[in-house]
Amino acid sequence: MENTSQLVNVFVEGLARLTSYALTDKEKEAVVHGFHKFHERLERMSSTSSLRQLAIESQNQSGKVPRCQHEGTCMQNAIRGLLRTFLVGFGVKWGLEAVPHLISLRLFTRPSLLLRGFSRDTTSFASFLAVLVSSYKAILCTMRHIRGEKGSDYTNSLVAGMLAGLISAKLDRSTSRRNAISLYLFSRALQYGTVWVFERWASRQQTEDDKLRSRWMKRAHSVDVVSATRRKLEREAVEEAGVEPRVNWDAEWNADTKMDTEPEWNPQTTISWSTTVEPSLETKREARRSHFVRSAIHWARSYAPAALMTFSVTVITYVLVFHVESMPTGYAHLLFKSSGFDALYPGKAALVFKAVAQKMAESTTGKFTIPDGMPTKQFVSQIPFGDTLAKSFDDHIHHNTLTCGLFHPSTTSCALGMANSFSRGFPFAMKMYVPLNIAVQLMFKRGIILKDPMSVLLKIIKSSTRSSAFFALMSMAILQAPCIFRNMLGRDTVLGYIAGGIFGGLAVLTEVRSRHIELGMYCFLRALQMAWNVGIKKGMWSNVRHGEVMMLSASMAVLMSIFQNDPTTFTLTYRSIITRVFGKN
Repeated sequence: MENTSQLVNVFVEGLARLTSYALTDKEKEAVVHGFHKFHERLERMSSTSSLRQLAIESQNQSGKVPRCQHEGTCMQNAIRGLLRTFLVGFGVKWGLEAVPHLISLRLFTRPSLLLRGFSRDTTSFASFLAVLVSSYKAILCTMRHIRGEKGSDYTNSLVAGMLAGLISAKLDRSTSRRNAISLYLFSRALQYGTVWVFERWASRQQTEDDKLRSRWMKRAHSVDVVSATRRKLEREAVEEAGVEPRVNWDAEWNADTKMDTEPEWNPQTTISWSTTVEPSLETKREARRSHFVRSAIHWARSYAPAALMTFSVTVITYVLVFHVESMPTGYAHLLFKSSGFDALYPGKAALVFKAVAQKMAESTTGKFTIPDGMPTKQFVSQIPFGDTLAKSFDDHIHHNTLTCGLFHPSTTSCALGMANSFSRGFPFAMKMYVPLNIAVQLMFKRGIILKDPMSVLLKIIKSSTRSSAFFALMSMAILQAPCIFRNMLGRDTVLGYIAGGIFGGLAVLTEVRSRHIELGMYCFLRALQMAWNVGIKKGMWSNVRHGEVMMLSASMAVLMSIFQNDPTTFTLTYRSIITRVFGKN
């Protein structure tokens, strides 16, 4: 019995010590209290005094270094991040695999499907996330401890993020998922890194502008004081001469010397209460530069997201038409479904773009006119992949050009083809956006749903309709807008398809402005991936071994440095997500 008591005592004390590292002080107190009750039930087989002493020692261990904002000691923070992130990551990955079975009701007939989530792949994903978070926390605290208060936290967090990315990257066994995560973090690092640099530059320009204004106001004030003094002397001379003054000198003097209001800030015009001041050449040059900088800052803040979206969609359009095999399969399928191409050419939509790309490469004029009287079906059967594509055409329909026939085979009217494309894309987008908006409302605004369900319903309908209109317009412009330039020029050109991409990107202006940057970054991520694939295909560059690891490491360095020191650079939503993952450090 004595040996059993000693074993239980050692086990309980060891478990308590391990738990003390993984929990905060508040959580630790609750655990220790639970252990006390557990000991009473075991008839005091373990040493209560030892546990009490352990709790006191754990509470007395501060373990913190300067600037640490986390609860508990640094070791507790790292271990807590490891355990919690692993459990959350495992649960999320398991849930993503279980939800499709639940929706399809297969889970009720085959409950064993739940066990598929407990796989090696799920464990590797959860391990990757856990090590990424915990290693960042541990390295950051270590850097602060080594460098002390004099060391910059920008450097500490940058090094911690970089090393955390290097340590954890290869723990995820899925290469495709690892590449996707690296690309996503790279796009975010590029976005917020650019915002951080831009905001600092804008702040510096504003400081210089304020200095220029201050110098000009001092000069204008000094000139007005001299002018007021001159007028006072002139008034005294007139009064001594006994001449009736033609102006009210008292009113003029008061107007000249009154400083309750400032003159309008415009160095290139007259700026004085009563005296014309000619700015120097240097002042004019500084004023023009200041005006240009303010205009550039305003333009960048207002239109840069739309410009990014336009550029990204243009790249996507070019890759779709001329290098469709370089597109990710899932994204290509999404475009085919949303534009109706998948219904026109079931399972063969990619062959349309391969045929167009091959004909464009072979032709020197870009003219693909179908002879009068020849059905489009007969002409299509003569081109690459024509035997398969011709099955989608009516025997008697005739188009003027081959490409018009391929892009809207059911009608000879380009305008009607655009309308058909929009009518097919809008319902598809509604099926995608309505569940998404409902899920967002349920996740983040459950309280509002209970208080005012009607306003939430109207908001979902409005948001879904607007987003669906944007998506349908973008798909229509990408594939049907080239018809406009084809009819204007009488031939197909690469610029015509690029123009279609530009119009497709500008469709983002129908969305609310707050979503422009999110849509732009999503499309930019896809465009970046496609451009990389095209470059490899053309031999412009080759895949870099462990390139995704270096990309992940660099992206983590940038994001963590900004998050730790200037978190307001992130949008509110992204800042909330990254805070939940990495916590306060």
